[in-house]
Amino acid sequence: MNSPLHIGAQLPTSKGFEAALDQAQSLGLNCLQLFSKSPRQWKAAPLDETKTRNFTQKWRESGFGPLVIHDSYLINLAAPVDETREKSVAAMIDEIERAHVLGADFLVTHCGAHLGSGEEAGVERLAQSLQICLEKTADLGVKIALENTCAQGTCLGGPFWHIGKVLQKLQNPRLVVCFDSCHAHAAGHDLGENLEGVLSDFDAQIGLENLAVIHFNDGKGALGKHLDRHEHIGEGQLGKAALRGLLNHPKTRDLPFILETPEVETQIAKNIAAVRELRAV
Repeated sequence: MNSPLHIGAQLPTSKGFEAALDQAQSLGLNCLQLFSKSPRQWKAAPLDETKTRNFTQKWRESGFGPLVIHDSYLINLAAPVDETREKSVAAMIDEIERAHVLGADFLVTHCGAHLGSGEEAGVERLAQSLQICLEKTADLGVKIALENTCAQGTCLGGPFWHIGKVLQKLQNPRLVVCFDSCHAHAAGHDLGENLEGVLSDFDAQIGLENLAVIHFNDGKGALGKHLDRHEHIGEGQLGKAALRGLLNHPKTRDLPFILETPEVETQIAKNIAAVRELRAV
């Protein structure tokens, strides 16, 4: 028997968290990703207690899951400058606390950038920063999902060993992984011609048991060109065959697939339909 599709999307919260959940329900989704605040600002006003309480109650009643929060794009836990890294750690702790208040299962974060100091040094600082975040929020249940990247510039998380080394070093059950299909393709992982090889490498370097969430996106850039530009499902350089393989593979098919496709306000229904079509084939 085919397992049910766990499908969600990054939806806007400009009209509030409840409105985003209403939209998810109207689109036929069963999981959801949100920002708890603007991803391009360091600080934000505290969450409104009444609105948050109403959202969390409605979320529990929906039976959906998981709820994923994506953190700020400004955070760089691998920064070589102490001031920036300390500011990032404080912001990350705030993100974890906000995610907890919203009842989220996962907080997705990028791995940061070493900014010329070297991959090994950057990975070490990333691990140290995450250790502080985990210790400071030890009484909270939110899991931190490290997301792979396009390996653009000095960004960490393109090679799987970056993430694997952090997990191995920290050995914390609250630390898991988010796999982004567009980012993997842009970093040079060939999901079309070598999906089995990519998953095998992921398993060897990170461990498939640590994979918790998939960001399911097509991409505008060619394989290995490090372009972080998402595209509509089946219309980009990954294409339908590669995405179909990932969506239906026995090792990934039961995971939550979260869409982060362009023009969400007008095109999200089209992308959801494309995913359902790929699942049915």
